[in-house]
Amino acid sequence: MGKRVSTSYWSLGAAGPALDGAAADWRARARCRETDPDSFFPDFGEDATVAKKVCRACPVRTECLLQAFATDEQWGVWGGLTDLERRRLKRHAA
Repeated sequence: MGKRVSTSYWSLGAAGPALDGAAADWRARARCRETDPDSFFPDFGEDATVAKKVCRACPVRTECLLQAFATDEQWGVWGGLTDLERRRLKRHAA
């Protein structure tokens, strides 16, 4: 089974082309833009350590995590949390 890369992740410009105009917001400062996007979408059971390490040093980690919650992102590491960790946090907060 291949990796699932979130459409919303790519639309945020992560590891993609430079952003311009209105899109040049917090996403332009995200450290994931400088990292292989595959590391943010590990297959089930794979280690997410590389992505989490990038997130820990990211200046927009909070904004990223809020984006994942706002869009109900189902895949990948966002704001330093895996999809499973985000679901647990969401359940705990409810």
